[in-house]
Amino acid sequence: MLGKIELLMIEEINAEGAYLNGGQLGDVFLPKHEVPKGSEAGDPVSVFVYLDSAGHPTATTKKPIAQVGDFALLRVKEINVVGAFLDNGIAKDILAPYNEQKPKMRDGHSYLVKVYLDKASNRICASSNLLKFVSKEPGNFEKNQEVSLIVASKTDIGYKVIVNETHFGVVFFSDVFQRIFVGQRMPGYIKNVREDGKLDITLEKPGMARIDDLGTKILEALRANDGRLPLGDKSDPEQIKKQFQTSKANFKKAIGGLFKQGLIDLQATSISLKK
Repeated sequence: MLGKIELLMIEEINAEGAYLNGGQLGDVFLPKHEVPKGSEAGDPVSVFVYLDSAGHPTATTKKPIAQVGDFALLRVKEINVVGAFLDNGIAKDILAPYNEQKPKMRDGHSYLVKVYLDKASNRICASSNLLKFVSKEPGNFEKNQEVSLIVASKTDIGYKVIVNETHFGVVFFSDVFQRIFVGQRMPGYIKNVREDGKLDITLEKPGMARIDDLGTKILEALRANDGRLPLGDKSDPEQIKKQFQTSKANFKKAIGGLFKQGLIDLQATSISLKK
């Protein structure tokens, strides 16, 4: 329950606030200014539960950025002798102990962390040592499988991503046609499962599904721009990348398919809807 959003029952309301039934935690205090108007004993209320500075179970109706078990991009608000305190969007910050900081955190910077419950202290903590929280064993992944991604870091060859929140994978720079930042969540696809189980990831749909999807986007863009776009098969790849977040090769395949269907006219540096 600690570090999670829970639906708890109000047991008592007094001048200071409300006391909620926290089960094994006992009474959980909800400050007066956060008690929903018109609430009465017996009403349920959705709250995030944590321990205050004195170790008492406390609740807030505000939604935190992250709960226990989540990966999240959090900003450092303060650093002191015990570690870095990260802004979680509520009054209670999250501690990232020094031994859980990889790399060492700096004030005002944001880091992708895993939020966990420290068993010894029951304190909600964060760790940027992400290797502890992903599997080192090969996963049950297949080529072309759609997966969820969290961007973990930028490397010399591309971006390290967390795949389905369980394994690391890599999106190579050659497969990136859009702006990417650490902490970003997006869908992706398994490009290759290597013999050692490592995963190569692509952000575009595989095969003809990718081309069909791109063709739809091109038609939508044409309709939104009076039926013409200043892009053709002789255009600069960077212009195509900026407009459609794809490679020139994929763009040419897509417009070629639209031309064969009789939907567009092609020029060297422009395309237009067929009248």
